[in-house]
Amino acid sequence: MKISKEKFEEIVYKKFIAIPEKIRKKIENLEIIVEEKPSIKFFGLYHGVPFPKRKTPSYSLILPDRIVIFKSDIENYCDTEQQLEDMIEKVLFHEIGHYLGLSEKELKKIGL
Repeated sequence: MKISKEKFEEIVYKKFIAIPEKIRKKIENLEIIVEEKPSIKFFGLYHGVPFPKRKTPSYSLILPDRIVIFKSDIENYCDTEQQLEDMIEKVLFHEIGHYLGLSEKELKKIGL
């Protein structure tokens, strides 16, 4: 299922805005970008210092953490636009989970 990068980014934004406000309020200094294809098979990737580890005096003047959503791999996995939207949501929530300090095991436990 292939769509334009602009439409893909719109879906990512729509899914981000749909995150409950209680969680969105905790998100700061985070950049979410869409890239076409990673060097290895990934749907998304989080780069940064998880939120719980930011409460130290040495954490200041730091570049934004990044969540990268890989468009091509998600498109290649999905057959319909609904599957695409669902996968974008799952990947976005998974990577935000890492931002919030959740491990792979904890994310798997909650279905992400």
